[in-house]
Amino acid sequence: MTLKPGEFLCPNCGSQTEAAMHTTLSVPMVDKDHAWDPVFEMRHCDGCGATIPAQLAERWGGLDAVEARRLWESTFRDTSPFKPFYWRAE
Repeated sequence: MTLKPGEFLCPNCGSQTEAAMHTTLSVPMVDKDHAWDPVFEMRHCDGCGATIPAQLAERWGGLDAVEARRLWESTFRDTSPFKPFYWRAE
């Protein structure tokens, strides 16, 4: 099955199961020189708990799954200010 742009696909684990929430920031969460500074919309993977920039999880601008994963691994994964599953109530 091929997913259309805009449909959730986790670049961390490959899950298509998105948590039942979206996050939109109105103020920066990180310093200006941080990789996550331009990120203002995020999606959350219900499989691995990753918080992902929406442009990667939904493959905006013609990104394919391979490129989204490459960008996640090279730029966002190791610099994420969010711990896995931080958004779940305990």
